[in-house]
Amino acid sequence: MNSNKIQSWFDLVVMPTMDPRSFIQTASFEDQGGTMRPATFARSGNFLVGGPWAQPNLSITPPGGSAIPNVTVPNTYDFASLEDANAWNTLHQMVALNLTNLPIAVQKIMFLKAGTAFVNNIYFDWKVGVTATDIQLSFRDNSATSGDFQNSGAGTVPAFIFPATATFGGTARNFQVTLLRTGHFNVALRILDSTGSPSVFEMEWIVE
Repeated sequence: MNSNKIQSWFDLVVMPTMDPRSFIQTASFEDQGGTMRPATFARSGNFLVGGPWAQPNLSITPPGGSAIPNVTVPNTYDFASLEDANAWNTLHQMVALNLTNLPIAVQKIMFLKAGTAFVNNIYFDWKVGVTATDIQLSFRDNSATSGDFQNSGAGTVPAFIFPATATFGGTARNFQVTLLRTGHFNVALRILDSTGSPSVFEMEWIVE
């Protein structure tokens, strides 16, 4: 957000939506059955939904075992990138180690790696008994706008949408993103889950 232009809520609610493709190349989320489900980009007509909004039933998995956040390289012949990923994984802690000892407001901070050769792997836990079939990824502040009305009768929001044919739930679910550039980004998963209430799971990505 450009603080020189957005100076109050009067400005925020009418600001143009921001396109997450400006820095996100791909995103995937592991479903309840263990299958990675890639998101597709669309101008979502239901990212903005009426309230009341609830606290998200999603949390960061405490790092440990096979659920330690890491960077991987799908191309096993890209030796330079493999070395970069190994160095990153040795030197960087991508999420807080002891989440329960930190205020909720800072648990959202994550450190990720930019580059089309790299996949950032983060792990999430769904609350026991909760599942979701409607999950969308976009800039957090798009949820405060009125949406984009160009060629549309209702406000749309540019978002990566995970397939509604999949059911998401369980613990230590892998969330993957490949990022195009460095920067500091506030993003969010807009979730409609089995409780019937919409929620936004906020993440603060510091991308190096």
